[in-house]
Amino acid sequence: MKIISWNCNGAFRRKFQALKKFGADIWVIQESESPEYLAEKNVVIPAETHLWHGDRSCKGLSIFSFNGYQIQKADFFSPEFKYALPVGVLSPAGRTRLLTGVWASTVKDNHDWDYIGQMCVFMERYYGYFDYLSVMIGDLNSNMLWNSYYKKEHNYSRFLELMAGNGLFSVYHELSGLPQGQETVPTSYYHRDPARGFHIDYAFMSKPEIACLRRFDISGKEWLDYSDHVPLILETADE
Repeated sequence: MKIISWNCNGAFRRKFQALKKFGADIWVIQESESPEYLAEKNVVIPAETHLWHGDRSCKGLSIFSFNGYQIQKADFFSPEFKYALPVGVLSPAGRTRLLTGVWASTVKDNHDWDYIGQMCVFMERYYGYFDYLSVMIGDLNSNMLWNSYYKKEHNYSRFLELMAGNGLFSVYHELSGLPQGQETVPTSYYHRDPARGFHIDYAFMSKPEIACLRRFDISGKEWLDYSDHVPLILETADE
């Protein structure tokens, strides 16, 4: 199964063609439009399924499936968490896997949930729902370098603790051997400035699944023509 995660920086309807060359089975797209919004604009993205969640129809979190893959919202999906979308993925071969797309952003009227705060609460509430086949992927808008900016009970260290408790670890860090906060490959560039790169997009999986990955790539600066983020590409060993 090939997965792409990308914060498209809005207007995905004008950019989705750029992802077609990857032939991915699942797209996790932050800052994308709802199916209803796309229909109003007469835009057709030829996906098997398109699930979306957010506050504004022009900018939310989408998951698309292609190539015979089907997705449906997980039983524990809660609309309270605007930017965490857990889905069950059913492959053409009949295999199932839990995938959670994320976009850690600001939360209206609840600043304690802004950015990594909401993801900590999400993991605290649904701790134990994840197994060794689970994938979490997306824009966390966080890095260990900014850990002290958040309350200790809901900072990036707490999030990593909760993920590890579920047996899930950052794919980039496991493969590179680098500590959190010492990344050498940016995933986002502030105001699309090539000199101001940060590592804030992640994929989390179990260590056995990471060891079996066919591919994990972080795209390059050529994507700055489209967005301030670059795509993450992950391919599992199973169909």
